[in-house]
Amino acid sequence: MLKLFRTKTFLKEYKKLNISDQHYAKYVEYITILLKEERLPAEALNHNLQGNYKNYSEFHISGDLLIIYLIEDGYLKLVRIGTHAQLFE
Repeated sequence: MLKLFRTKTFLKEYKKLNISDQHYAKYVEYITILLKEERLPAEALNHNLQGNYKNYSEFHISGDLLIIYLIEDGYLKLVRIGTHAQLFE
C-alpha cells in the first residue's frame, strides 16, 4: 500500500475549494483506490499528462474538478487540485 503525501500547493488549493459532500466522497474513494495501487473506475477519466506535467497523471472527481498526482518511491503524491482552467491556463 502506498503512503499519502500532499504538496503545499495541493493543500492551499484544497482549502480554497467549496467541495460538496458528493464530491468529497468521490475524492476519498478514488484516493483510497490509488493508495491500494488499484485501477480507478473509467468514470474518473484517469490518464497520463504531457508537457510541464510529463510523468504525472490526473483524474476527475467530477466534470471539471480534477487532481494531478504522481506515484513515486512508495508514495501517492497529490500535486494540484482544481478545474482545467485553474491548473492548465
